[in-house]
Amino acid sequence: MRSNATSGIGAIDIAGTQSRVTELSWLTRAENVAPSTGTSVCVIGGGFVGLVTAACLAQTGHSVVCVEKDAQRAADLSAGRIPIYEQSLPQLVRANLERDRLRFTTDLRQAVAGQDILVITVGTPSGADGRADLTALDTLISDLGPILAAGQIVTIKSTVPVGTAARVRRMLNPHDDGAEPIPVVSNPEFLREGTAVYDFFHPQRVVVGASCPDAADRVVQTYRAGLARPAPIVVTSNETAELIKYASNVYLATRLSFVNELSSVCDALAIDIGDVAYAMGLDPRIGAEYFDAGPGFGGSCLPKDLDAFISFSERNGAKLELAPAVKAANERQLERVLAKIRLAAGGSLAQQRIGILGLSFKAQTQDMRDSPAKSIIEMLLQQQALVQAYDPVAMDEARRVLPQITLCHRAEDVASGASVVAVMTEWPEFQLLDWRLVHDRMLRPVIVDARNHLSPETLQRAGFEYIGMGRR
Repeated sequence: MRSNATSGIGAIDIAGTQSRVTELSWLTRAENVAPSTGTSVCVIGGGFVGLVTAACLAQTGHSVVCVEKDAQRAADLSAGRIPIYEQSLPQLVRANLERDRLRFTTDLRQAVAGQDILVITVGTPSGADGRADLTALDTLISDLGPILAAGQIVTIKSTVPVGTAARVRRMLNPHDDGAEPIPVVSNPEFLREGTAVYDFFHPQRVVVGASCPDAADRVVQTYRAGLARPAPIVVTSNETAELIKYASNVYLATRLSFVNELSSVCDALAIDIGDVAYAMGLDPRIGAEYFDAGPGFGGSCLPKDLDAFISFSERNGAKLELAPAVKAANERQLERVLAKIRLAAGGSLAQQRIGILGLSFKAQTQDMRDSPAKSIIEMLLQQQALVQAYDPVAMDEARRVLPQITLCHRAEDVASGASVVAVMTEWPEFQLLDWRLVHDRMLRPVIVDARNHLSPETLQRAGFEYIGMGRR
């Protein structure tokens, strides 16, 4: 029987994490200054994608200005105060502010003037009907039209439905003569929160879609300058590039929903999902990435991109079966987690104190958008549970979005008087808690490990009843 240590379940990936940290430390050292490329870039949008893109392009050697419409946020960024938790990002921003390769402004007209490439990173959230809300993008394009000059390349990095780039191209090039004085390039991002800086310099692929070959080549060269190692570069049409982004995220969501459903089968048959998933992942046609059972997917990308994919596909006449089923399966997974917590609490949640470890949708980020932890907490509150929670970096966000819960100063404090403690985010530090201390603080020593993050043997030795997702 394969041990948990073999598969990495319940173990910290020290080697992989240390390798990334070491390489990022090298990239962000003050003395490692790439020579100037002579290319000037304007990044529009100072959110997660825009800020990472602007800082990394500046580190690559380009001259970058980032437009952020929120004046206070722009001022904070100009002072090197970074509003998001992302490994190595503060160092990159501050270093390139000092080198005068990066600056922030609220003045769109001034920022755009003379720039070679414009990179659009404005948000495209889900609307009430599941469609991507393109209001911010459309407003921006209307503002850009009168101030752009021929030869400036507009690159759309925001995730947008198929056909958006073609529509933007018509808006910016209204004369129907076949010319494209302002080329529009589709350049979807594949950055993972928590490892975004590393991903920028070590991409698995770079996708560039365009109808103008010269513009596509210019964008390719802009990114090639920053590659820490060779990576496949896919040059294709705008429409294909747009679909690649959605198809990638929908497939990842499908993998996660499959392994989560498989964990339900393992629960029913008293089989360990770790053994099953590990053996399956050894097949190169399947692979081990994105194949861990958990509480369901969340975050700022997978849920909204799945909704948008379903929406624009069906509006264009494609009859979908799998994608809607993936969405339904993800919602059912939350119900499975809630049922495990309810059962562990003795069958009723009313006035039961429930401890929650982890609030962000994944480790290494403070992002709580569509976080499974947030959804579970809301479901617990609906059943009159008393919730106390802790997260290493998401506490400020939790105060804003979950004001009705108790936030604890330390991880161990969530156990005080609790009938159940549920692990909702896979923060490594949770594996290193003093579990005997946690045990002694609880009313009923039961752990529901919704991430299969902890060692059942360790917890059982400390006197806990351990409940995982498809774990014996």
